[in-house]
Amino acid sequence: MTLKVKSLCSWVVVGVLSFSVTYSVGAESLQNGDLINPSMTKSDNAVLSKLMNSLDPKDRENVTYIDETGKVLVNKESLRKEVIRLEPVSQDTYKDSKSSLLSVTQNTYKDTTGQLYTFPVLQPKPDCIVGNNPTPTPMDFSTNSASFPVCRDLRNGAYRGVYAHMGFAWATTRIHLPSRKEIYENPSKYTGSTGFVYMGGWGNTNNAVDAGLQHSPKYNDWAPFLLIEGRGAPITYTPRFEGDQDIQMKFYVPSDGIVALVISGYDTSGTKVTKTYAEAAPGWTATGNGNIIKRMTSIAQIQDHDDYKDGSYIKNVAWYGSFIGSSSEDNIPWRSSQTYGFCSSPRNKIFIDFVHAGRETVDIILE
Repeated sequence: MTLKVKSLCSWVVVGVLSFSVTYSVGAESLQNGDLINPSMTKSDNAVLSKLMNSLDPKDRENVTYIDETGKVLVNKESLRKEVIRLEPVSQDTYKDSKSSLLSVTQNTYKDTTGQLYTFPVLQPKPDCIVGNNPTPTPMDFSTNSASFPVCRDLRNGAYRGVYAHMGFAWATTRIHLPSRKEIYENPSKYTGSTGFVYMGGWGNTNNAVDAGLQHSPKYNDWAPFLLIEGRGAPITYTPRFEGDQDIQMKFYVPSDGIVALVISGYDTSGTKVTKTYAEAAPGWTATGNGNIIKRMTSIAQIQDHDDYKDGSYIKNVAWYGSFIGSSSEDNIPWRSSQTYGFCSSPRNKIFIDFVHAGRETVDIILE
C-alpha cells in the first residue's frame, strides 16, 4: 500500500472540523455565594470554574488543575493529596558492567520517600518538510518499518510513536494495559527501564508535553503523570490504575495554554473512576493551530545509559478506538488521513500488529 505523505507544516482538513466550546451551567457554582470547593478562595474557585466549563462535560467529576505558578486547584478537596510532586535527581552514581563510576543527571526523578522514577526525555518537535526539501519516500503503514521522517534515537529508551498531522486539539483512544506476565523491566538502577503508555505532543510554540501512564515494576500498576516542557519536574498522581485492563485515555486542549489528560478505568482498589488532570502548558491552542498530537508506547531508560539488550519487554499494548479532532463534538476516527507518520526506534526492537493508524498492538522487546 502506497500513501502520499503530507507536509507536517500544512493544515489538514478532513471533513469539516469546526471548533466550539460548550459551556455548562453545571460547572459554574459561584452564584449566591456557593463555591465549587469551599476550602479554596473565591478567586481560585472562579479560575477552576472557568476551566471546568471548558472541559468535556463527562470530564468534570474529579478535576485537578495546576496553574502556571504551580498552585493546585481541585473541585474536591480530597483530590489534593493525590498530587505527587517529583524532584530531579541532581546526581546519582552507579557502576556499569566494567565497574566504572557513572553520573546520572537527566530524566531521573525522586519523590519524598526517595523512590526513583525514570521518564522519557521530551522530544523536540518534528522537523517540517517544506519548500525545496526532498519529499520522503512514502511510508509503509502496515509494518514496523514505517518510519517517522526524522526518527530520532535520543539514547533514553525504545519507543513506538504515532504522530498526527498538525492542526488538532482533541484526541481519545482505548488502550489495553499489559498483564503482569506481559511486562518486565530490568531492575538495574543503571538503566532504570520503565514502561510507559502516553499521549501528548507539541504546541504552537514547540512546547512538548508527555501525558499518560507510567508502570510500576514493584506494584505492577500504572500511575498517571504529566511532564510539560518549561514547567520543571513531572507530576504524578494517585490512585494508580491496575494492569491487565482496557482503559480510556483522552488528551486535549480545553482552552489556550492548558492541556488536560483524562483517564477512565479501574484503580487498584477495583473502583471504576474517571480522573481529569489539567495543567498550564504555554503555546498549546484550543483551535489546534500549530499543535501536533501523538500516541506513544515506550520503555524509558536513563539518558545515555540505554541498553537495548537488558531483557526488558512490554507486550500486547493494544491501541484502538482512536478518534481525533478539535473537540468532543467535532472529531472523526484517527486514520492514515489524519496521520503524518510513525516511528519505531530502534526498529529491530519494535514489533507491530498493524490494522490501521488508529488501531495497532505494540510489543517492545529488548533482547
